[in-house]
Amino acid sequence: MLLAVALSGGVDSSVAALRLAGRRLVGATHRIWPGSRCCSAEVLRRAEQLCARLGIPYLLLDQEEEFRRRVVDDFVQTYLSGRTPNPCVRCNRFVRFGSFFRALRGRLEAEGLLDSGEELALATGHYARTVRTADGWFLAKGRDPDKEQSYMLHQVPAAVLPRLVLPLGESLKSEVVGEAEAAGLEAARVSESQDACFVEGNYAEFLRAHTGREDGPGDIVDPAGRPLGRHRGIWRYTVGQRSGLGLADGPWYVARIEAQANRLVVARREQAERGSFEVEDLNWYGPEAERPLECAVKLRYRGGEVPCTVEPGEGPGLLRVSLRRAQIVTPGQSAVFYRGELVLGGGVIRP
Repeated sequence: MLLAVALSGGVDSSVAALRLAGRRLVGATHRIWPGSRCCSAEVLRRAEQLCARLGIPYLLLDQEEEFRRRVVDDFVQTYLSGRTPNPCVRCNRFVRFGSFFRALRGRLEAEGLLDSGEELALATGHYARTVRTADGWFLAKGRDPDKEQSYMLHQVPAAVLPRLVLPLGESLKSEVVGEAEAAGLEAARVSESQDACFVEGNYAEFLRAHTGREDGPGDIVDPAGRPLGRHRGIWRYTVGQRSGLGLADGPWYVARIEAQANRLVVARREQAERGSFEVEDLNWYGPEAERPLECAVKLRYRGGEVPCTVEPGEGPGLLRVSLRRAQIVTPGQSAVFYRGELVLGGGVIRP
């Protein structure tokens, strides 16, 4: 088996590669977007230097067209519809563990580094684990509660899990940074960014540049339709947002974004919360569970888990989620379902 480690030039993927040294290994990076922080000249230089240090081949693959189609176009259209996208989840599903993994196999075979039919596995620096149970392979939480990334990986295809290697799953971030410093890795001093890697400036500027449309001001109203003020353009807001509304007699929360009318509906927190919602675009691990199913759901990357009941929705491929405690639920974001440490699956929250 050949093991390919996906290198971002950062500390996590660099330490993952160090831990795998001695195995039959190649390093690879995908180029996804002009000017993107994750594939800048500096990133590529660090990745290539690490491979030279480890004495392994290094490959750079162009994934810009797939990234544009699967991630950027969806990002734009989701914002235009008044929802809030999760581009990292889509990148993991369609690019990093999809087209990039497939293209990597083809490139390795073409260069004689992988025999036809030989098994290829992919390693990354994510803080998550894979677990094999009697019911099959599952994604599982990483050990570090502050860096745990199973939420972002929940759309990785089930068929990929047996060939996915996650060397940092049992590690704390502090341990990884200490290991990088001890090894003299330049990546140990590189700061991390939490924003979408392909967006320079703010999201509204990016959307204007890629649509040619203007994000003009509009009305802010309460649930009864009474005007409360004016917003600066709906692309600047997300459901659940409290800050930056500029309204008196607060606090107010964005309860709904009406894109066609260019209008924000705001409410008190208890009015903005929902007790149930539907999920689409599902990815599920293990056998199809009997429903209704009792489990827990996470509604945002850094959010906590909420006990819930999952049952079939009103259309094919939909799930209805009933929360034990009402929450602010943001359409377009991911709902990820857990049972203990295991990820059962997840999908996209519908309006």
